[in-house]
Amino acid sequence: MKYFGTIMSFADLKRQYRKLAIANHPDKGGSTQAMQEINAEFETLYRIWEKRRDEEPKVANGYENDYNGATAKEYTSHVYNEYRWQGKNYNGQRPSEVADLFRKWVKETYPGYKFSVRVRNYDSITIQLLVADFAPFTESSGITCNCSVNHYYIERDDDLTDRAKEVMQNVTDYIMSYNYDDSDLMTDYFNTNFYLSLYIGSGTHPYKIVIPKSRRTGGQTVPVFKRPEGPANKAIRQAMGKAIFSNYNSQRHGQQTLLGVIRYSSNGEKHFYPLSYASEATARKRMAKLDVVGIETRTTGYNGGYIEFIRFKPETFEKLTEEDRQADEAERLWKEKHKSA
Repeated sequence: MKYFGTIMSFADLKRQYRKLAIANHPDKGGSTQAMQEINAEFETLYRIWEKRRDEEPKVANGYENDYNGATAKEYTSHVYNEYRWQGKNYNGQRPSEVADLFRKWVKETYPGYKFSVRVRNYDSITIQLLVADFAPFTESSGITCNCSVNHYYIERDDDLTDRAKEVMQNVTDYIMSYNYDDSDLMTDYFNTNFYLSLYIGSGTHPYKIVIPKSRRTGGQTVPVFKRPEGPANKAIRQAMGKAIFSNYNSQRHGQQTLLGVIRYSSNGEKHFYPLSYASEATARKRMAKLDVVGIETRTTGYNGGYIEFIRFKPETFEKLTEEDRQADEAERLWKEKHKSA
């Protein structure tokens, strides 16, 4: 083989092909003839290793589920289009316009993945990869949920698998093609279209691996019971938003049930943080929404402080109890039905 080195597994074959595709892609200054030769070698190796896909190494490189079920030609076409973007694209676009262009591109390029794209303070773009089909973190990193990615040093990031590096680098290359940077750090002069922040997962949304169904093999979807949500439960969920009530211990007040949010550390540990309000008036606005759906609360601490749970109103508690009973009964009937099926 002229282009491929020693192949250790089916996933390693995909890894090597993607590196060759990046280096030789015609849209990135590579040779069309070289790309055709690489594709020919890849198709030959693909037929061999597709039959040996069970011979995977113990250490994952992130390519184990890369475009599962595709033929060799389907895979090469998929990869070619994934890296297809044209040079420097900056033409006066504002960061919000760049974000819109990126959203469109990333949906076409990575249709099975989920990205969060936000523009902050008019000049900062934050991109988070939340869902994909590969393991992004190496075992030695100890990371399981989220991490920040320095887009200047992606290739040297030992915490990321090869596939994660390649995806994040491709994301960086595309969005930075709409940027310019005329800054001079020696004189503290900053002149750039936008600042980029990259993450895999986040404190509120841990990274999730979703394996797509094979494109060539069928299979029935495993039935899963979806617990019905009654009107009272739905109203409370909407009023709470992303917040929850949870027990919280403090030296001054002891144990209280406070309104707050869950955050995840990089290794997957859950942490509860009470929501602090700067003024009583601000806290009262949130408490009014909770009161409408039947939750009695009070403020505690200084200024606005925190919102403490007191109890459900009697009529709300009765509604929730009845809705839980109905949901339990629906689950029991569902299990009986599928048990006999």
